[in-house]
Amino acid sequence: RFRQEMVVRFVGRPEAVLLLSLAAGMRPALSFTPPALLPARTGLVSPTANPALSHHTTPPRPARFLSPAMGLNAASVGGEMAPQEEEAPKYGPHIKIGKKGTILNLWGLWIMTYSMCIAFVGWAYLKIRMLLGFLTLGLLKPSVEHCCWIMHAWCKLVLWLGLSNPKVDGLENLPPKGETVLVCANHMSWFDVPSLQGYLGDRMLWSFAKAELVKVPVLGTYMKSAEHILIKRQSRKSQMESLKNAIATLKKKRDVFIFPEGTRSLDGKLREFKGGAFTIARKSGVKILPVTLQGNDKVFPSNALMPIRPGRGLMTMRIHPTIDTEGKTDEELMEETRKAIASGLPAHLIAS
Repeated sequence: RFRQEMVVRFVGRPEAVLLLSLAAGMRPALSFTPPALLPARTGLVSPTANPALSHHTTPPRPARFLSPAMGLNAASVGGEMAPQEEEAPKYGPHIKIGKKGTILNLWGLWIMTYSMCIAFVGWAYLKIRMLLGFLTLGLLKPSVEHCCWIMHAWCKLVLWLGLSNPKVDGLENLPPKGETVLVCANHMSWFDVPSLQGYLGDRMLWSFAKAELVKVPVLGTYMKSAEHILIKRQSRKSQMESLKNAIATLKKKRDVFIFPEGTRSLDGKLREFKGGAFTIARKSGVKILPVTLQGNDKVFPSNALMPIRPGRGLMTMRIHPTIDTEGKTDEELMEETRKAIASGLPAHLIAS
């Protein structure tokens, strides 16, 4: 009985997993290990799944993952790893909004609350600076770069407070700050924009945005004051004007980011690229900086109004070496950029 009580206390510790597994293999008659504790505390499959421990009265359970964080199953205990299946998202307590049933859970409600509060503080500061600028005949008016910095700081703070700051690899591939680049990234989540805005080194980025966003309170003030590039997707004329505005922005030594796929991928797969981004890079004479984003759609999926869970450990950003545009066609630049971005993704996330 003393040995049983000691094992019950010890089996909950991670280091007990290997020792108990070895003991079960070397001494089949070892009967003091409580079967119900192994799945609940260690994440291992119940030992009753092992024929050598068939004397337990508990009915055998099928081999399956009980702890995705440990990534172990019955095969891994024997020295062979089995593939881990992707789990369906768990929303917890939530509501569905609208005809599409957009998800909003408690975590998303928390994100929405504090991000709106921070945005309002920044908006109030911006309005005060604009008023002072008017009263002082422009002396205290905030610069375009300062307005863009406010957006940069907001994005970084929102992700950090939401435990969703991405893991960034390849910072050494960022060119010097004085060198302007066109950032091209894959697009699968609304979290892609704050990830790039907040965590691509200390760079401030100007972006393309739907012209309708100008009408949104608070956000519209940010977009207009920072001179982001507005576009109406249904208007061919607006699209051509946005290309010209993007080239002009790059020539002002302001970094621009764009999603060459043109729209968000609803299944997370890398889609075919459109040529506009590469025309901009070639005509402006700047290098292309490919960036691979991954995991953002697991944190902020397409069917959610707000993020459904923290993203730390799930969201990653890989920065690739820059691509020189001199002497290359749009098609060559498109192929090179897509190849670079795809190199940071697993094969099942690349659409054929």
